[in-house]
Parts: sequence; structure tokens; C-alpha cells
Amino acid sequence: MRIHAGARRRGRRRAQLAGVAVAATAALAAGCGGGKPVDTGQHAPAGAGGTSGGAALTSATFAEPPNSPTYYIFPLTPLTNYNGNNDAQFQDLIYRPLYWFGKDGTPGFNDRLSLADTPTYRDGGRTAVVKLKPYKWSDGTPITSRDVVFWMNLLVAAKDNWAGYVPGEFPDNVKSVKAQGADTIAFTFDKAYNPDWVLYNELSQITPMPQHAWDKTSAAGTVGDADMTPAGAKKVYAFLAKEGGKLGSYAANPLWKVVSGPWRIGSFDTSNRVTLVPNPAYSGPVKPVLKTFKLVPFTSDTAEYNVLRAGGDLDYGYLPAQNAAQIPQLASNGYKVSKTATWSINYTVLNYNNAQAGPLFKQLYIRQAMQTLIDQGTWVKAALGGYGAETHGPVPIDPPNPFASPLLKQGVYPYAPDKAVAMLKAHGWDVKPDGVSTCASPGSGPSQCGAGIKGGAGLHVTLEYANGIAALDRGIQSVQSTFSKAGIKLELKPEPLDTLNAHEVRCKPGESKCDWQMVQGDLAWTFQPNYYPEGSLIFSSQGSSNAGGYSDPQADKLITATHISTDHQALVAYEDYLARQLPVLWTPKPDALVAVSTKLSGTQPKDPFGNLYPEEWRPAG
Repeated sequence: MRIHAGARRRGRRRAQLAGVAVAATAALAAGCGGGKPVDTGQHAPAGAGGTSGGAALTSATFAEPPNSPTYYIFPLTPLTNYNGNNDAQFQDLIYRPLYWFGKDGTPGFNDRLSLADTPTYRDGGRTAVVKLKPYKWSDGTPITSRDVVFWMNLLVAAKDNWAGYVPGEFPDNVKSVKAQGADTIAFTFDKAYNPDWVLYNELSQITPMPQHAWDKTSAAGTVGDADMTPAGAKKVYAFLAKEGGKLGSYAANPLWKVVSGPWRIGSFDTSNRVTLVPNPAYSGPVKPVLKTFKLVPFTSDTAEYNVLRAGGDLDYGYLPAQNAAQIPQLASNGYKVSKTATWSINYTVLNYNNAQAGPLFKQLYIRQAMQTLIDQGTWVKAALGGYGAETHGPVPIDPPNPFASPLLKQGVYPYAPDKAVAMLKAHGWDVKPDGVSTCASPGSGPSQCGAGIKGGAGLHVTLEYANGIAALDRGIQSVQSTFSKAGIKLELKPEPLDTLNAHEVRCKPGESKCDWQMVQGDLAWTFQPNYYPEGSLIFSSQGSSNAGGYSDPQADKLITATHISTDHQALVAYEDYLARQLPVLWTPKPDALVAVSTKLSGTQPKDPFGNLYPEEWRPAG
């Protein structure tokens, strides 16, 4: 790929708006009205709740999800440091992405908060032209095409370490990047792609970085144009990634004081206790009024709820699903509760390369039996208190949207223990309800257990899942119970989320790191910053977030088709195929139940990606 720097600075002229965004943008925004928060009807007495007191409210405190992984500041986030909370709650508040998604409670494109106008296309759709808006860095330096080129140079140099990398996709499919003046960048691709996919899943991943402050190879080095050669770009990336790993220095390091977002770091410790302060030079449409925005960690959702229940030191928290009946009490403590469906899917990851469980997971009939033993409806009602939605495939069915197919809305594998037992018996298993079923007919024939499964092998698998979340604990225990109906013994291992993420890595058979079998977090995948709901990152053979090693040439072909075709049926074919093939086990996803102090206004509707907008928060009244 050829990258041309062009001018280092740009003028103050603002580009004319590109007009209506690509077709799916309008459809998505119009089709997701169901994603807006639902007012519970519980309102608090004036003056109750929160931390700041009276009309002089100057600070707000936000409760992080339990056991959230440690934040990471460098925008080219390595896979080992990536998690959705990092983007939504920390990094995007400090470094704004080129394009913003999430608007009025829907997953739509947000022109107002984007750093650039919607792209225009030429060369038969092969070249996307991006026009920057007149934003500035916190030191007063304009954000220019050079800052976008800087991002691209470092990305190309370190793509194998980048959380969003899929071989053959961004940036591999970009043939050249040319700065055409200080405020315009032309991205030429190897072919014409679906423009929805280009905006939502390719250009959406770019975060301009301050080349004038970061383009050096050591702390004492001089800023230059080192990134303009592959070798130099590797050195610059290595330096910045190393600095990004020094968590304790975030507040003091001069690198991280040059920001584009509405906030910068006031204080930071490695336990995730963070104070953000306003960036007085923020160029966006809404400037912060609060003098501080504090993020505080919790080890469990019960601990966080206890603070809410006490009417204590939180202005913006979450209500655990198991405590939904306590909404009236929170209202009396000065909180208003609302719920939002997230732009996400949930599932249990299967490790196809694990020596013991891999041969089991590779059999479609076993995956089908397991899926029919997951009672998603009861999970939503009992464990989530009704505040959640089933997952039927690789595209969300809630909030309502134009992408989910009729098959996904209906579901392919409803809860049916008798069918699960019948499937196992039909493939040579001696089924022992409440025990451990064993393979009585080894072999690869149509009525045998399948390749790699030895005679006498038992249906005994281990599931690691995130601890500290009572609703998830209840849901997983219900699966353990229903699996036993077909003699599938499910051993449970609750673990901190950091431990879980570190353990769930792609591996090869026989490697020591391949000892995990099944993993379930609270929420498996939010489509961010890949907002168009195709599955290249998580379900393609080379997907960087395909930790389980699922590989299916037909799935790869269907995923690729969604990148090129503008026909909606390409997406339907992909999602219906994976809904049936079960690369993972689909599980319910929780709604976001948010408790906000009545002293704050401007906090709703909640973003379906979990993005925070504390710069828009104001004292109520």
C-alpha cells in the first residue's frame, strides 16, 4: 500500500456537508427506534442521590462494569488490550475516531460527532474521499490529513498486533492513501466494495493521531517524519505501544496530554480509578460543563448496587438485572432507571483446537444438541428479570433493525431436551441423563460419534465464565442443569474478566495455552468499531477475534460477499447460514439498565454501543 503524506496542516475552511449518508445509514437509524431507552416510570424526589450536591454540581461519578479490564490509551490498541469498555468509557472520550456511530439511542451514523464528512466515491466506487472538519488538537494544532496518514502508516507497520486486523481486509485491501491537501484524504481500495461496509467497518476504525507530537522513536527524540518509511513506522509504533503499556504514567506523560476529545486525563491508577478533566480546546459541538468526570471500579455488580441502594457516591451506574425489582427504592434514593438494548450478540466460545473437547465441538450434531439444551427464554425471564433478549445468530434481533433476517427473528434451535437426546442417540451415544453420556459407536459413519471421538469418550466439558455478575452466574447454572438432561456434564469455572480474556486465546492443538474449552463473558460481542453486522472478525477463518478457531470455507465466502454486494440478501445468506451452523452457542444478552442521578440531565437516551457522553451532561433543573 502506498501512503502519501501531503500537506502537514490545513486551513480553516469547512467542507460542505456530504448530504445523506449511505443507504443503510438512514435505514439503520429509522429501523432501530426500539433501541431507545424505556422510561420505567419511577422518578425521584428533587435533590436526592448522586455525589455533587445541589445546584453547584461540578462533578459526576460513573460506575464501571464489574471487573473491567484495565484501560489502555494508545488508539492502535493491541488485541491483548482490547475490550469494548475501553473504547466506550475511556479511549473515545480522549481520542475521537474519524467517524462516530450511535445517535439518539440507535446504532446509526452520527455526522454531528464525526471528525469528517461522509465519504464520497469515485473511480467506480474504488476510491473513498474523506473531507475533514475543522477540528484542533488540545494544543491548538489543526487536525489534518497528515494525522490520518500517520495512523495508517503505523497501522500497516503493526497490523499483526492490532485488535481489528483480519488478513485481506483493512488495511490489506487499501492500495493507496493520498493526502490531497490538508483536509482531504483519498483511500483507494483493491476493488469496489459495499459503501455501507466501507463506512461502517473500514473507515470507522481510524482514529487520527497527533503526528506533530507523536512521530518519534523515543521520549527524548525529535518529532519528524519517521513514519513515512516502513522501518521508521515500526520504530514509532514500538515506542508508542511501550509508552501505552506504562499505565501508571498516563496522567503525567506528555504524549497523552495532546488529545482530540472533550476530555483528558487528570489522574489514573492501574485499578481503573480514573479522573478525567475537560479539554478546554475541544472543537466539538458540545463542550463539557462538569469540571471532573470520575470512573470508579467495582469487583462485582452486587458491590455496585449496594452503593446505589445506599444513595451514595454514584451519579451514573447500572442496575444488575437480578435487582430490577428494586427500581422503586432507587427512585426514592434519587435515581431514574432506564433500559436500552445494546447493538450486540451473546454467545459461548468453543475451542475447536482443544485436544479433549475440540473433536466434540467439530461435530455439528453435538453443537445442535447443546444449543437445544439452552433455555434462552427462561434465562431471560429468571436470570435477567425480563431485561434481555435471546440471540439466534450472528446479527442482533434487538433492538429492531433492518439487518436481522426472518429466520433469525424466529430462531432455529428452540429449547427441546428430547430432541437433544434423540440427536445424540442417533449418532452412537449411550445417553445417561444426570450422568455422563459416552460414545458407544466410534467412527465417522452417519450413525457414529464422529471423527476423533474414541469409544467410551464422555460428554464432559469445562466452561469458564466471568465472575462477579449474579445474573450471568444464574444463567450459566441453568445451562449446567439443562445439559445434564442429555448426560452432558458441564464443569463450571468462574473467573475474573481479565483472567478470562487472557485465557481465551487462539491456539494450536497441543499448545499449553490451548487448555481452555468453553468461555462465556457477560456480553460476547458488540459491533464496534465494526458497526455493520458481518462477522469477519469473529467468525471468519482468519478473524483476529475468532479465538475458538472456527473455520468454514462456506462461511468465509458468505462473509466476503457482504463486503462487496449491496444486495441485502448477501447479509441474509450469511446470517442464516451461521445461525444453522452454530460456530458458537448462542446465549441471551442482557439489556443495559442504567441508574442516573436526577441531578443530571443530558444522559439519555443511552447509546446502544455503551458510549458515554459526559461532555453533554448538565445539572438538572
